[in-house]
Order: sequence, then C-alpha cells, then structure tokens
Amino acid sequence: VYSANMLLHSTAVDRVYLAQNTESLVFNDSFETFALNSSISYQGYCDDFGPMNMSCIIDFIRLLEAKLKESQDRKIIFSADDGKRPLTNAVFLLGAYMILKLEKTSAAVSESFRWLHTDQVEPYRDATYARPDFGLELIDCWRGLEKGMQRGWVRCGGSDFMWGEVDVDEYRHYDNPANGDLQEVVPGKFVALKGPVATVDDRDFHDDARGARSFSPAFYAEILHGMGVSTVVRLNEARYDCRAFTD
Repeated sequence: VYSANMLLHSTAVDRVYLAQNTESLVFNDSFETFALNSSISYQGYCDDFGPMNMSCIIDFIRLLEAKLKESQDRKIIFSADDGKRPLTNAVFLLGAYMILKLEKTSAAVSESFRWLHTDQVEPYRDATYARPDFGLELIDCWRGLEKGMQRGWVRCGGSDFMWGEVDVDEYRHYDNPANGDLQEVVPGKFVALKGPVATVDDRDFHDDARGARSFSPAFYAEILHGMGVSTVVRLNEARYDCRAFTD
C-alpha cells in the first residue's frame, strides 16, 4: 500500500513489513507493530540526520530478532515516524539487518528496496547547515557495512559483547558525547574523535554554556595510547598544545 500519506509494504525479511503514517488502519491479532526506541536514534550536529552508527545497528538487530522470536505466528510491522529522514533511517536499518543477520549482499539489499520511490528517501549529508554538495546514498552505506563484514571487522552476535572486532560496550561508552565522542572506524587502524581543546587547569573536559562537552588533549592521549595509536592528524583549527600527544 502506498499513497501520498501512507506506506505499508513487505520487505525481504520474512514476516516483516515497513510502514509509515498507518495510524488510520486497524490491524487484527495476526499483526504486531513496533517502532524505534530511544536508544536507536541519530543525534545530529547540525542538519545531518544519519546514518545510524554501529551501536544503533546492533540494538536494532537485537530488537527485531526479539520481535520475530516473541511473535512467531504474527506478521511484524516496523513503523517509521513521518518524513523522508525517518523513513531513510528505517530503510537503512532494515538493510543493515539483511547484510549482517541474513548475509545478503549490498546489491541484493538495494534491489529488494527498488519499490521505494526516489522522493520517499533522502541522501545523507555532511554535519553543517550549508547546502550539501555531496549526497551519501543508502547503497554507499550498505556497501561499507558489507565490506566491514567481509574483512571480519563486524559480524552478527558472536557474543553479547563482541560483534566481530567491535567491543559493543566500549564502542557505546566512547561514542557518547559525554565520554569522548570517539569511534574506532577501522579496527586497529583508524580512530576518529572530536577535536581536543585546552582546558582550565588541564582538566579532562569542559562543558560550555549550552552543555556541549569538549575534552583536553591529555584526556584523549591516554585513550589513544591504550588503543595503540601512533599518529594524530588534526583536521580542524588548533585549540590545544600538540605536545600533549608528543611528550
């Protein structure tokens, strides 16, 4: 079912349907509806809205698996909030599930969503308010996830704590803006983090008037040393003494 105000369509995941704006429909007992919980969301910096990170992907896979297990005799309706961006994120998460859990290729996932109208979803953009000059498509994100799985960087649920080389608890901890805003993008090779700033009395962090937290170079230096990082490349303005990383 697709109209200007409503979407309800089957997906390549058995018994799972994708829906949007279906409040006017009444489903019988053979259906169960769910939506994303607060732990599965993207915290934008500016006008960016995704894609979801590994923590959200893992939480979504666990959530969908639980729904499928709990309701083995029912069809599952995954309901996205109104708008292109929530639908784009919902489609991305379903595709991530297909790649990691069902081991489908990114090409097969993209083909399975060919029924989507191009004006229903939106390319991801950079974290600014300026007019974007590059759009990151869903297929780009799925290809990256597929490559990570092929290289063994991530795989579905080897344990509750390790998904391939992703330490779920550590990832979730440092991803939090209150704990470092840091991600290990390529395991053992490449770490990305928020630019450090010099703090009063060399404190670990500083919270500005808006509540945004910045961290000292010494705070990051200890973490990066523990991760085996040997080279730091600064991409933004210098707001700290680089000797914290060299002394």
